[in-house]
Amino acid sequence: MQSELSERQLQKLELNFEENLYIYSDSIKDQLLPFTDYETINLNEFLKDNNSLNVEIGIGNGEFLAHLAENYPDENFLGFEVVKRVFKKAVSRIQRKRLENVKLVHYDGSFFVSLLPEKSVSNFYVNFPDPWPKKKHHKRRLLKTPFLKLLARKLKNDGTLYMVTDHENYAKEIMTNLIPVDDLTSAFKSVYVNELVDYYPTKYYRKFANPGSVFFFKMKKL
Repeated sequence: MQSELSERQLQKLELNFEENLYIYSDSIKDQLLPFTDYETINLNEFLKDNNSLNVEIGIGNGEFLAHLAENYPDENFLGFEVVKRVFKKAVSRIQRKRLENVKLVHYDGSFFVSLLPEKSVSNFYVNFPDPWPKKKHHKRRLLKTPFLKLLARKLKNDGTLYMVTDHENYAKEIMTNLIPVDDLTSAFKSVYVNELVDYYPTKYYRKFANPGSVFFFKMKKL
């Protein structure tokens, strides 16, 4: 009986990508109801074929995601951003480059990750998430243990989670938060490295980060 009740409560989230590319939060918020659970997203409804799925959480102006999409045209890329001003820049960039393997969503990525099918993502990217430097705001940081476990569940076997921060305190917290996440192990000899040669330097990295003071995490799913 309880299982039947849960099934009845599941709602389907309609994802209507304008120009087959982007969704603004207004069309999503209108569908969100209190005390409601949502169906797992059917990726086949909007992604290109059944190619590998790569997800960036916090795309900013879309530069990093566009770079990957250009270099891997046979893979799918899904990006999330909450700041409307920079999201618009990302949309313009993808449109200008005519990248047909990208989908962008103006909404909280953590909500959508929970709706992705288990073991459906080849790579997750989280570049320079807000460090919320004041101690009283640390609870707002994205990369907490429950969310890291969620990302691990959504990764395919041998999938990869990339995380980058230039905030030392946040890097140390990420290290601690990773300890209970049994499915993830570092691809490096150490938990992180301070330089990753083949990693595309975002605008934030070029303008604000100090070389040698950036913390690169590359976690593989066992």
